[in-house]
Amino acid sequence: MSSRLAIYRIHYGTDFLRKSIESILPAVDKVIVFISHNPWVVRPTVNYLGEEIPLMKNPDNPYAYMGEHFIGNPKVVWWDWECNSPRGQFSDMYSHAIHALGYMPESVLFMEPDMVFGPNGCEQMFAECGESDRAARQVELWKGMDNRVPARTRFGPVIYKEHRVPETDFGAISWKSTSVQASHVETYNFGFCVRPEVMLYKHLLAIQFSTAIGDSIPSQEWYRDKWLNWTPETTDLEISENWKSNIKKIEPYSMSDEMKEFMELK
Repeated sequence: MSSRLAIYRIHYGTDFLRKSIESILPAVDKVIVFISHNPWVVRPTVNYLGEEIPLMKNPDNPYAYMGEHFIGNPKVVWWDWECNSPRGQFSDMYSHAIHALGYMPESVLFMEPDMVFGPNGCEQMFAECGESDRAARQVELWKGMDNRVPARTRFGPVIYKEHRVPETDFGAISWKSTSVQASHVETYNFGFCVRPEVMLYKHLLAIQFSTAIGDSIPSQEWYRDKWLNWTPETTDLEISENWKSNIKKIEPYSMSDEMKEFMELK
């Protein structure tokens, strides 16, 4: 069976999920959204700014959100999925998906709920796949559509042909795979544009689980000093405590009218 499968995993952050899925639907045959009701590390408290505080409740309900926006769409399904680490999650979800579907798709797109392709971008990236797999470049927007993180070598959604899906690490890309090449296609990353309560929850979870999963330790002050109270003069905006200068300053950005129309901003 020749088909294209897209896979998401989400625990929080539904702000841009509908637009993300809509940006890929014309180019894929099936979308599976794996929903985790629990974070990777389940603890009732988190040490934040020198105090042990109760972990706030997840401000999002992805299951209800999917039902509200995609019930009745035969191309979109959502399944429960719990895991205790991001390591290997995409290859695990892929294995579960092909077992449940009963067939192996021609290619698979590993997608993130805060990333959105521009018009026809997803189809263009599929068209690039041949002898090599493709990873999309990112435009990382900052607190809206008029500012961005300076361009850097970070990739977003990845397309693999079925016979080349590797064992993934933290994200969708396995650098052990020599088949992945940078696409000419860019995706918009809205991860820094979510609602304040979602960003705070995201930050608290990162503080809580970073040591447990072996990820970079986030700056305790980042949410308050760098994101919530950001001004154009704010510097050293990377979340990681040891790599703050990796985002030196935010730049102005002009989004195309076509993309603004797709995002329903016009």
